[in-house]
Amino acid sequence: MINFFKAMKAEMLKQHKVYFHSKVIYVSLFIWPVLSFISAYFSFKPFNIGSSTVSYLNGKNLLIFILLGYICMSFFRSLVQSAWNFSFERISGTLEYIYLSPVNRLAVILGNALSSLFESVWVMAVFSISIFILKHQYLNINIPAAIITFLLMVLMAIMWGMLLNALFLFSRDSGFLFTILEEPMEIFSGVKVPTTIFPLWAKCISLIFPLTYALDAIRKVFLTGYNLGEVKSFIICSIFIILFMFILINVCLKLGEKHAKKTGNMTLF
Repeated sequence: MINFFKAMKAEMLKQHKVYFHSKVIYVSLFIWPVLSFISAYFSFKPFNIGSSTVSYLNGKNLLIFILLGYICMSFFRSLVQSAWNFSFERISGTLEYIYLSPVNRLAVILGNALSSLFESVWVMAVFSISIFILKHQYLNINIPAAIITFLLMVLMAIMWGMLLNALFLFSRDSGFLFTILEEPMEIFSGVKVPTTIFPLWAKCISLIFPLTYALDAIRKVFLTGYNLGEVKSFIICSIFIILFMFILINVCLKLGEKHAKKTGNMTLF
């Protein structure tokens, strides 16, 4: 267990030095999501949101509604990008050294996910908290439910990042996965538009992304004061998703290592 945490810490430190070597990086991490948030807000501002059929959306809390979408999206987006960056470990030869060492593979991808998650989202989190304080009158938060749903969202984001790391590690060209998982996740998970008003085919696509479930529960808890009993279905569903992704992560890692031992080639797909 000690070696596991040492490997995880080492990977987090490595990722920090490689991708967060300059303070200017944090400026871009702040500007990009904030500009996306502002663009989405003013895109919907001219419309009569008061007639919305979504129970937790109205003209007064539109700002909070969209902001909740983008703060959650920032967690998942940072991990999609980190997985894409991690795929270059194979190109540079670092992955081969990792597999030749006795280091725990799960610890490596967990360290990568944790480093990218907390390095990338804290600036956006500070901005969001500031807006929440300014617009607190439009919030109706159930504190216990908010804590549980937020923690489950973070856990799902970490598992999502680890799963993508495991997939991207063994792909010859992971660029197409980045394209598939980046923008569609923002569109179909309900970041800007509630999934309840989607047509059936779009709702089916939205079920693929864990962000869809987390975002709906968080908005209900923060905007309408849903308690733990009212988000019970989300809690059960999120636990199932986390366990399912954990199993897939281990399967992908074992499959990739078995292939590497057999062929001497790290490129599985």
